[in-house]
Amino acid sequence: MSQQPPVSAPAVPDLPAHQPGTPPGPQPGNSFFDFRLLWTGAAAAAASYVAVYMFSLATVVLSLAGIAASQGNPIPALGGAIAAEQAPDAWSQLGQLTAQLVAMAHLGSAGTAVAGVVPFLGSVRGEGHVYAVPLAVLLVSAVGIYLASRLAERRFPSAGRPQLLLQSAVSGAVFALLVNGVAAAAAVRFPAGDGFSIDPISAAGGWPVFVAFLLAAGLSALSRNATYSRRAANGAALLRGQLNLPLAVVAIHVAVFSVIAVPAAWITAAVSAGWAALLSGPLLIGNAAGYGLVAGHLGGLHVLSETTQIFAAQQSRNEDQTIYGFGADAAGTGAAGAAWAALALALVCTVISGLCVLLRRGPVPNADLRSWIPVPAGFLLLGLLLLPLLTVRADFDAPGLAAGQYVLAPAWWSPAVFLGWGLLVEVAARFLAPYLVPVVPARLQRLLRVLPARLQGCPGTAYPGTTHPGPAAGGGVANQPSGESQPGVAGPPATAPAERLLTAKGRKRLLVSAAVVGVVLVLAIGSVVTVNAVKPGPDQPVKDYAQALVDGDARRALEILDPDVPHEERTLLTNEVLGAAANRIDGFSIISTKISGESAQVRAELRQGGRKYEQTFALVKNQPELLDDHWKLEAFPLQHVTVSADAPLAAVAVNGVTVTAGQNEATAFGTNISLPAFPGSYSVGLPDTEKYLSAEDQQVMVSGGALPQAPETARLTVKASDALVAETSRQVAAALAGCEKSTDLEPEGCPFSWFAFGDVRNVKWSVTADPDYGLTRSFDGTWRLSGGKAGEATVSYERSASFSKANPEWEKETDQVQFYVRGNVSVESGKVLVSLSRF
Repeated sequence: MSQQPPVSAPAVPDLPAHQPGTPPGPQPGNSFFDFRLLWTGAAAAAASYVAVYMFSLATVVLSLAGIAASQGNPIPALGGAIAAEQAPDAWSQLGQLTAQLVAMAHLGSAGTAVAGVVPFLGSVRGEGHVYAVPLAVLLVSAVGIYLASRLAERRFPSAGRPQLLLQSAVSGAVFALLVNGVAAAAAVRFPAGDGFSIDPISAAGGWPVFVAFLLAAGLSALSRNATYSRRAANGAALLRGQLNLPLAVVAIHVAVFSVIAVPAAWITAAVSAGWAALLSGPLLIGNAAGYGLVAGHLGGLHVLSETTQIFAAQQSRNEDQTIYGFGADAAGTGAAGAAWAALALALVCTVISGLCVLLRRGPVPNADLRSWIPVPAGFLLLGLLLLPLLTVRADFDAPGLAAGQYVLAPAWWSPAVFLGWGLLVEVAARFLAPYLVPVVPARLQRLLRVLPARLQGCPGTAYPGTTHPGPAAGGGVANQPSGESQPGVAGPPATAPAERLLTAKGRKRLLVSAAVVGVVLVLAIGSVVTVNAVKPGPDQPVKDYAQALVDGDARRALEILDPDVPHEERTLLTNEVLGAAANRIDGFSIISTKISGESAQVRAELRQGGRKYEQTFALVKNQPELLDDHWKLEAFPLQHVTVSADAPLAAVAVNGVTVTAGQNEATAFGTNISLPAFPGSYSVGLPDTEKYLSAEDQQVMVSGGALPQAPETARLTVKASDALVAETSRQVAAALAGCEKSTDLEPEGCPFSWFAFGDVRNVKWSVTADPDYGLTRSFDGTWRLSGGKAGEATVSYERSASFSKANPEWEKETDQVQFYVRGNVSVESGKVLVSLSRF
């Protein structure tokens, strides 16, 4: 692009030694110390600490109120390792929690240790640490220090720059002392109990001392020096002007991104998580915006979860991966849409930042390599600062028992990504912003030139389609606030002889070019967003599967899951059985979705009968296409319905559906059936077609969730049905009637008999008293006739009293016989067979 010739700026007259309205006291330029004013540095630090403490206290109160509201408990306790009645509630720990929060905001790590005696293990000791920087608290701390130091410098000016630095050092020392001293004194303490002692939880330490001192001293020096410099022209203005450009651009870039991202993230979290997310927003929203900033700029978030159970030689599954801001590793369709929106917002912020660079610096030669360095360097510094500020780390170590480490932090290469975005901002400032300046309102141009600092880094120049005001009366710069002259730095030019106004043809070309570029960007971004919005995510098959369980549609559930179950064992996986089941899955929700290449894991919460079960589903892509990845749910073991009966059964009934014993071990001694089933409550009994057997129905509950559970067993106690008793009685009566017709003293197949010595004739039987008997099941599956009251039978006959067969002497005799009904009852081909025996 064409370069504008340099334009000289009006000379700025030197200020007299004392201006009207200047506070009395030592004048700038003197090098002596006024030790009486050092208390102002301490007062500024104390005021800053009070401000950040009160803000932190408010965020803690709101967060605890949100947690209490979401739990329905007005007193959220700090329980855990000790008994609930011994643990102090959170409300009583507000002061201590706030002090630790302030220390953690200055890179402190809260830690504690637990020591005690465990049965069979002896003395144990475990330590735990949590590191997380609440960015909102840190921001309030920085703003408070800056404003308090600025006010102190205005009210009590420094006698010279050495005293200014000394007062800043005093502010840093006092602030560091307050941050760490209060945190150490207000450590959260727990009473000892049950043989365990807990060390106080405190975030005070070496790093908070260093960071608090460096932050307070540095910001105090910058704030005081800015006020001091307005009273005395000095050579440091040029250095500040050079540093102002990248810092201002980065600040504007982050501010614009946060102004849009913070409310969106806060509202989304409040809608999805309720009161806890809504009220904890002031505390956590700064960190959420930071993660969104990293994700929107295509950075990566490193997630590490490592837990080792040393005891019993067990080791849990570890996770170490990098989640990118968009694409295959986005956590579900909702998160993918948010990531794409963050990327679009980052592109908009890049254009705005490019405008800021052009308006504050003006056009520069592209061949000047040094001019390409400041802005990317500022973004590189931003990426480096985000590494410690956005890192969340928790670890514990109990030697001999377990150890764990959990980390969420920007990927180590994220600063390089921000460096690339800085280069993109510089490119936008050089090649895109000049064509956008004419359509930017003049007020917005002045705003971008002034904020966030009023000191401009380079002489102003004319831009296409813009004009600059001429010099104001008195040699000042027009439109510049009174008292804000900036010696040593050139302001806007008095005239712009080389300015070039856009012609009508040029405006038309600009509009056409902008329209084409806009359409291309909208189509490109819109196409990508649309494809990802329309394309079903891996959570969709899980939702469909869970909804099929809710609807009792086993056929649909099988189509989605396709479990590794033989067809002959799918008897219970039918609509008839599942549809009749009570206590099915009645609700579900997706907790998280994690995609890794061609596979994914979806965590879901299943609700069943008032209880909640968590289950993780594994999915893989099956011949993915542009608009559909064809996520397929991998098979997983289903819970079983197990039935046992104390008699051999040909079939049982489950929810009214007949299930044959088949290959499920029906033996002469009993029946055992175990078949996979979907979550629900199943009624198990005997089929309605079973005429001669009966058993009381049993209920079997199949729970949802992925935890291995021993299946419940329906134990059927089989009894003779009324029909079998009646048929047996009928056949016994018929058999006894047949025995009465017998002419033998020992009738075959009858329960009674008689013995007579010698020859007999004219034998007649008559049952004079009916017996009582019962049916008992035999070990071989048949039924036995036994027990009860004995019956009586009368036998009359003629017996020969002579020992000569040629000349018999017949005598009539009558005898009484007691007998019991003994025998077997079996059912063959639907027919009852009764056989009586004498024994």
